[in-house]
Amino acid sequence: MDWKQALITIVSGAIGSLGFSYVFQSPKRRTLINTFGGFVVCAVYVFSDYFSDKEFLIFFFPAVAATVYAEIMARVIKAPATPILACSIIALVPGGRLYYTTYHFVMGQDELFEVTVHQLLEIALGLAVGIICVTVIVHEINRQKFKQIIDVE
Repeated sequence: MDWKQALITIVSGAIGSLGFSYVFQSPKRRTLINTFGGFVVCAVYVFSDYFSDKEFLIFFFPAVAATVYAEIMARVIKAPATPILACSIIALVPGGRLYYTTYHFVMGQDELFEVTVHQLLEIALGLAVGIICVTVIVHEINRQKFKQIIDVE
């Protein structure tokens, strides 16, 4: 991917997150946060795509970045992390691959279906594992803090 395509991808991700913020009816103060989240996630995606050729890793690192960003911003603005995460990561949802996977299945093109379903599963697994890893770590940190508060009393 050349630098022009990378820049288009990053800006498109930010615009997509902005549009999804409006569709998701996010409060106006959160719109800029969601847009910047889409920018960050797509920038990490471009770097991951440059350094790796494995679909899992290409989508794992942006998912980790999106979840970390959402958790940090949720603490800063005292809001839930899930809407921030949803708006920030929307550009990585593999809609085109899902369409072609379904198309190949319906048309009976078994070889192409196997290839696209494998790619789709790698992407979905990368996104899910990235989100789950950060969420589990944050949950454990919060649990330890809560446990310390209870033990002090």
